[in-house]
Amino acid sequence: MRDRVRVAAVQFATGTDLDENLAVCLRMLDAAAAEGAEVVVMPEFCNHLSVYEDRDHCRSVAVSLDGPWLGALAQRSAGYGIYTSLTVTVSRGGDRVTATNVLINPRGRVVATADKQMLMGNERACLSAGGEVSPVADTAFGPVGLYSCMDGVTFEVPRTFAVRGARLLLNSLNSFALDEARLHIPARAVENGVYVVAANKVGPLLPAEQVPAFSQALGVPPEALNGAGESQVVAPDGTVMAMGPRTGEAVVVADLDLSLVEPDRLRRRRPEVYRPLAQSHTARPAVGRDTEVIAGCVPGARRNPALVEEAVAAGAFLVVLPELTSPPTNISPGVLVVTTARRDGRHFGQVWSAEGLVHEQAQIHYCDRFPDATRLGTEVSLYPAPFGDLAVVVGDDHRYPEFFRLAAVAGAHLVVVCWQPEHRWECDLALVERAAENRISVAACGLPGPLAATMLLNPPADSLWNPHRSTPYTGTINTPASQRVQPDDELLVGTLHPGRALNREVSKDTDLVGGRPWQASAVLTEGTSAGGRVYD
Repeated sequence: MRDRVRVAAVQFATGTDLDENLAVCLRMLDAAAAEGAEVVVMPEFCNHLSVYEDRDHCRSVAVSLDGPWLGALAQRSAGYGIYTSLTVTVSRGGDRVTATNVLINPRGRVVATADKQMLMGNERACLSAGGEVSPVADTAFGPVGLYSCMDGVTFEVPRTFAVRGARLLLNSLNSFALDEARLHIPARAVENGVYVVAANKVGPLLPAEQVPAFSQALGVPPEALNGAGESQVVAPDGTVMAMGPRTGEAVVVADLDLSLVEPDRLRRRRPEVYRPLAQSHTARPAVGRDTEVIAGCVPGARRNPALVEEAVAAGAFLVVLPELTSPPTNISPGVLVVTTARRDGRHFGQVWSAEGLVHEQAQIHYCDRFPDATRLGTEVSLYPAPFGDLAVVVGDDHRYPEFFRLAAVAGAHLVVVCWQPEHRWECDLALVERAAENRISVAACGLPGPLAATMLLNPPADSLWNPHRSTPYTGTINTPASQRVQPDDELLVGTLHPGRALNREVSKDTDLVGGRPWQASAVLTEGTSAGGRVYD
């Protein structure tokens, strides 16, 4: 198994003519081969735009896995002796058409396919979602995972590949959202400690005559409905090694050393705790709670306990302290204080009120900073605060997307994080992604320092499919609004909107939590945790 490989992500536009689209794919494959690429990743919907007149039209422009359209690409790949990955629509018989990731090997054979699990908005009108766990592809560089666009907007599908040993993930996109390049793509790399090669579209993503109708329905300007480009290659630490432009064709090339993949990122997972993720049931956040709450995060509470009183004086009914910070002796009625404490070989997140301790959440994953916390929790529980059901994250549980997903599946409105992150990616990518993919508010508090780890995150006020938006469209469809301290700040007061958790739809009929690929999540629940620890 080789460790060194040159990869290319190619971005280009496609239209409604299958022959013209094939010619573009072949031309871009030629360009990538000329750069010495051994693995080439192309965008999603390479054979035809993802909008159709009806199901019959969708079926008529789909391709066959053993047909001439893919056959021409396979022959060209074999001529260069390279791997080619792309997403096309495939007729599966009857009325069923899937968006399918295809990997062609250097001998010109289709050696792996992976049907898209999470369809986006209008795609649901004519396409069928995949319902099975996608296999990892065996290559000369080891196991590889294939996924497309919406399957990378939540963590499950990429993670199923990483936990089965994939060191390289190939992501094909058809997106006009700026969130992809800025957040979702690098988050998928760093949370799994793997490389990601992502190829996005440029140019119009819709037939010209349909642009006005989609623009009105989505509440976005017509010019925003072009592919956002920025195809990229991301290292296991989240560093973007190479990126294409926002517009125009591009071949984005990088040399990878797959020995740098970080499998330790997955070593302390707790598969047995994640079992609710592999079930279809999803609780909806309760209605009737306050839609917003003023939160006060107090990173300077250890040095100056009076800052807690200052937060309450500013109107905070939720006060968050850094981990292992003692709660105040007197807590005002109606105020909740969140912190952590160690006791009897365990590390707990705690919620305190004027009546005393009202809730505890045991640390779920082993954490090097707390080696004495060897008795770990086995479930994520929620506290029913007046402003929403909340979960508390302690230790390094924030590094595991499964924890936040368990909270969301249980119906959480918000998550409180008492932490001390060690890496910038934990603040800039991981925590932001947790708020995004779960449509959940987050209040995080860490000690003052260069990582500026204290922040408030809120889901967007509008879903994508909303002609009557309350805020102007900014080019993103899922990025949380963020309020964050400067490195030396000791107090942050702002408003959280836990009521926004009731709207989990990123677009029409596209529920980020209820529509999660729960069948694929069965892979995430397989196996057991490493021995040597006690689980309560």
